[in-house]
Amino acid sequence: MLAKSAAQPQAMPPAGEAARRPRGRVPLGFLLAGIVVAGAVLYLVLANTGASAEYYLTIKELRTCRNCQARAVRVAGNVAPNSIVRAAGQPMHFTIVDGAQSMPVVYGGTVPDIFRAGIQVVVEGHLVSGTFQAQNLFAKCPSKFQAATPATSGSSG
Repeated sequence: MLAKSAAQPQAMPPAGEAARRPRGRVPLGFLLAGIVVAGAVLYLVLANTGASAEYYLTIKELRTCRNCQARAVRVAGNVAPNSIVRAAGQPMHFTIVDGAQSMPVVYGGTVPDIFRAGIQVVVEGHLVSGTFQAQNLFAKCPSKFQAATPATSGSSG
């Protein structure tokens, strides 16, 4: 008879048994580091959202605001017809209207291409002696583009 060898191959455990093995616990240091990182990310998101989440005022709200003189604000309105005055090398002057309210605006920066009378704008700056001194001018883009109607020719061939 042959003697059994002492080095017999061991049988592999069934596939399901390896999945049922108890996992090791997460070290407390990793858990605390994860909480600190998540808290820092949450703080940065909230801090940056609050800083850029400015809304705009109406002309009436700006005139009744008590603490708006001390800080930059945004005001919305429509550019009044025949109110745009541009002189070479000078700031542009125009008037915005919102219902029955109107307010003169002075702006010396780059004017958006779509800026014209009747368009909705938001100006950012300070109210000084009844005139709004704008540092930024945002023109609202039209939400719909109307198709141009083709010109009809009067000639027949």
